[in-house]
Amino acid sequence: MDISRNWLTQYVAVDCDIPTLCDKLTMAGIEVEAVESAGTVPAGVVVGRILERKPHPDSDHMSVCKVDVGLGEPLQIVCGAPNCDAGNTVPVALIGTVFHTPEGDFKIKKSKLRGVESMGMMCSEKELGLSDNHEGLMILDSSLKLGTPVEKLYPGDTRIEVEVTPNRPDWLSMWGIARDVSCLFGVEAKLPEIKVPECNTPAPNLVTVEAPDLCPRYIGRVIRNVKVGPSPKWMRERLESVGLRSINNIVDVTNFVLMELGQPLHAFDLAKLEGGRVVARRAKSGEKIVTLDGKELTLEPRHLVIADAAKPMALAGVMGGEYSGVTDATTDVLIESALFLPSNIRATSRELGISSDSSYRFERGVDFDMCAVASDRAVQLILETAGGELASEKVDVNSGRPEEKVIPCRFDRIRALIGTEVSNERIVDILRRLHLKVDEVTETGCRVTAPLFRLDLSREADLAEEVARIHGLDKIPEIPVDGKLCHSIGEDTYWRLQGLRDKVIETGFYECMHYSMVNVNSALADRRFRREDLIELSNPLSLELAVLRPGLLGEMLGTIERNISRRNLNLRLFEIGKVFCGNPELFPEERFELCMVLTGQRSPERYSGERKLEYDFYDLKGALETLFELARVKRYRFVPAEDARFRPGHAAEVWIEGKKAGAFGELAADLTRGWRTTYPVFAAQLEVDVILAADHGTGYYVPFPLFPATERDVAFVADETLSNADILEFIRKCKLPDLESAQVFDVFVDDKLKAEHKKSMAYALIFRNRERTLTDAEVNARFEKLRTRLASELKVELR
Repeated sequence: MDISRNWLTQYVAVDCDIPTLCDKLTMAGIEVEAVESAGTVPAGVVVGRILERKPHPDSDHMSVCKVDVGLGEPLQIVCGAPNCDAGNTVPVALIGTVFHTPEGDFKIKKSKLRGVESMGMMCSEKELGLSDNHEGLMILDSSLKLGTPVEKLYPGDTRIEVEVTPNRPDWLSMWGIARDVSCLFGVEAKLPEIKVPECNTPAPNLVTVEAPDLCPRYIGRVIRNVKVGPSPKWMRERLESVGLRSINNIVDVTNFVLMELGQPLHAFDLAKLEGGRVVARRAKSGEKIVTLDGKELTLEPRHLVIADAAKPMALAGVMGGEYSGVTDATTDVLIESALFLPSNIRATSRELGISSDSSYRFERGVDFDMCAVASDRAVQLILETAGGELASEKVDVNSGRPEEKVIPCRFDRIRALIGTEVSNERIVDILRRLHLKVDEVTETGCRVTAPLFRLDLSREADLAEEVARIHGLDKIPEIPVDGKLCHSIGEDTYWRLQGLRDKVIETGFYECMHYSMVNVNSALADRRFRREDLIELSNPLSLELAVLRPGLLGEMLGTIERNISRRNLNLRLFEIGKVFCGNPELFPEERFELCMVLTGQRSPERYSGERKLEYDFYDLKGALETLFELARVKRYRFVPAEDARFRPGHAAEVWIEGKKAGAFGELAADLTRGWRTTYPVFAAQLEVDVILAADHGTGYYVPFPLFPATERDVAFVADETLSNADILEFIRKCKLPDLESAQVFDVFVDDKLKAEHKKSMAYALIFRNRERTLTDAEVNARFEKLRTRLASELKVELR
């Protein structure tokens, strides 16, 4: 939003410099983003009169002039303007005057032009920054005193660009800003008096509203016998001061009122409206309209249009139609001042890719009461600038005035919220200066009625914010914050979650994030749950967001399918997020879950036969082992399992310290049916709380061992049901001194062993003492103790 200082002073006195005004606005929440001087005449330009004009001896288009600037001896100035005639009063830039231009500064100096000395420069309006006119010199009033600084005659303007937050549409007008400025400086703000001639001529069919839910108010009135032409200078200057281009007097009035009052208007050429009337209705499916910017749009019933008796003439609240606008031939106009549903205008504008000053305001909400005021103001200005006569009564079709919000205000509560002392009288004065209705004032509080232009006020805290920003945010005292350390950062829940998240990323997986609200089909893709286990929202935005996700698998499946459909086949994805279950026998109501997914080529960047290697079950198992190692989870095991989510015989459960932590495996065929991939998809779902609750040891740092290790191998034939996890757990429970690690390095089965339902297994045992070198006798004694216990307790056949 651009503010013109000169325009602003028409409504409220601003007796301060620009920096002070900008500081006040910013501290009051109207953030100033840029300040630009406009139409400022440089110092050193004075009023002069041309006494004599002679042709230049060495140029056909230049003249040598004698110019009196009130300093005694006339100046000789060489000029190329066609109207540098003797007797004309013109602006003269004296030697030393500095002009500021986009190309850089230049200074007027004593110079010679084609051999003739020139002691200054006579200026056009463009050179002074007053307009784009550069066809000749600017002609001034002959009665002006010579030598008068031109900057006093044309003081210029300052354009202030402010950032308006979406909750304050009332600031999208000069009058809205003036209201707050009046409160900040303690002066009165006044609108110009609006006088409209009475006209009681009925117009029963002028306005019809067929969609009152999308158009709560529509005011129309007719003005006949207008004369379309240029706007007066004062109006052109006002529009140019805020960056708008003058078009003609009728259109300029609608733009002027838009910027002055914040109410968008539209002027229809009455002769172009079939039936001489307008209808606010929903568009018909496939109906077309060509907007003012030349775009042809195909409309649907969700779009609101302003039509005549046959066709749409404007896209309501967004942009007028190409064939409905005012032209030089227009004599009769219909002035529209309306109110449209903000959400519909916002959706229409974004869907069709059209934005305008009008849609920007309608999207945020306009004042119901200002609709009628703006209509009167437009009629007043059109009659002043274009003549004509008001030819119809004010046709006002509306659904009734909305109720104003009444907010109880407690003075002590206001002071408590803003953290500073403000008197009761000051609070009441601020609220009233902001044009809020304040009544029932007592020693403890008052009742505040928010006008319809303040759509953001709904509760007591909003009133506290108004008092704080007007009273002065800089007056709120600084109060030191006392911080108390209760626990270490390592005990913070989200710190630990972030640590786990980082460790999954270290294993080479990429993070996904999905919404917590999902549709029922996505939720039930996780076969652990039934419909009655889901937590449903009481007022969902749509059926696609009807329930809370019970697990992460359902939405992850959708992400995998979208990637595969776009031929992104090699995926390593994960998500850590909160899930919700309505069945306490299955899970707690809220918990955190980890979902990891793997599919595609193991080494897509390689060549030859390596490109044929695909991810398999053991790649995901290895990723989990790496994760547990990074998280320093020591006691875990994988147990073969059958799970409806996974392919039979290709799934396993994860157990950590005796607690079930989740499951992983190859996804069942019906979950991936129809996907355009030949690669199997592997997934894991783990309970985050079980991982975080595991024993992670005492610290990260382990000193590098200074003494050598001794290795022993043990091999044996065991029953085929004896798993690697069982053996490792048995070795751990033996608690052999100085045993650093145990790892399987061979599993062998031949026909003979298979027939006996047995298998051969071999383990590497590493012994190391961190304080001295172990002797062979010590290692052998411990090794033999383990072999003996393996044979006696696990019933294995040592080899």
